[in-house]
Amino acid sequence: MSIVPFEFLFLTPYTPSCQTCYLLDKVFFRTALKYPEESKCSSQDFIVELWTDLFHKENNEGEWHEVPMTFQSSEKLVDAHQVVSYYGVDLLVTCLGKYKFTYRAKHRKDNDYQWAAWFNVNGCLEVTHNIYIGNFTAAQEAHLNGFDGLLNVSDEAQVYAKQLSRPIILKKLPIAFGANVVISETHLLEAVFWLRAMSDLCNKIMVASRDGHGRAGSILIAFIFAMNPNLSFEEAYRFVNDRHFVYPHRGLRSALERLYVRE
Repeated sequence: MSIVPFEFLFLTPYTPSCQTCYLLDKVFFRTALKYPEESKCSSQDFIVELWTDLFHKENNEGEWHEVPMTFQSSEKLVDAHQVVSYYGVDLLVTCLGKYKFTYRAKHRKDNDYQWAAWFNVNGCLEVTHNIYIGNFTAAQEAHLNGFDGLLNVSDEAQVYAKQLSRPIILKKLPIAFGANVVISETHLLEAVFWLRAMSDLCNKIMVASRDGHGRAGSILIAFIFAMNPNLSFEEAYRFVNDRHFVYPHRGLRSALERLYVRE
């Protein structure tokens, strides 16, 4: 246990992960640590590292190794008396392949690292008024955080009403994992219709998928695009992505531009 209690606030890209990276791709790794303000710690008191087998400039053997993540910024959560420190590292891929990675951190006086795993992190952020994006853990804990509406678009990480300790309006719209999966226009219309209807009935709504990036992100891009006819697809995507890292599924842009025609 750390001498200063801390937790990973978010992970981008999510972990544990195995994904294809292409030669000369630049991959951006980001995480944040949350710890008590009363600890009087600074961001420099923590060692934060990426742990990966990725081929890059400093790893031409493809061996598992640590990559130091540098401090970027901090902010205070006044109401919670917490500090959040952000860390990151950018790597240039030097060999095509499937790579794995995770994150670890410790206080400089700790002996052992605390390892991160995405499913253990409640990744939930507000995207627009009363509508949030979340991962599987956030969906399971929705009833603990005041949510009364939940749209689960994951087909492999199901949340059932009996798991939740308080009533929630639960909508299931299973979409297969992977950005190569084309989300049907029927699913897009159904999701937008449900979110539009529930936004007037619910105080807090979550759109959730396993990791909270691809499927949930695509649905929220669709919602923002549908509700704001003055926005282009790029602007709707940027609106969501500026608040939380997301990526659109294949064919999303063309489908939305057919469904919600711009002048």
